[in-house]
Amino acid sequence: MLHVVLPKGSLEKSTFELFEAADLTIRRSSSVAYKAEIDDPRIDEVRILRPQEIPSYVAEGLFDIGITGRDWVEETGSEVVSLG
Repeated sequence: MLHVVLPKGSLEKSTFELFEAADLTIRRSSSVAYKAEIDDPRIDEVRILRPQEIPSYVAEGLFDIGITGRDWVEETGSEVVSLG
């Protein structure tokens, strides 16, 4: 089961569109909620957080995968695998 963290703010809309195009609709109770859901048995948890926090959380193992800007990965010095 995957634990996924997605960015809020300027990357939010394009990230949601990317997931929608992959038939992975992101649902949450309001536009400001930090917790979300994706109806897929492989995904256990979805959080929407600040992009600058995401590399550290993934590096620490709190999430399996995250989407953020490469600049935040470099700036935080987090040891993560970049897929894009």
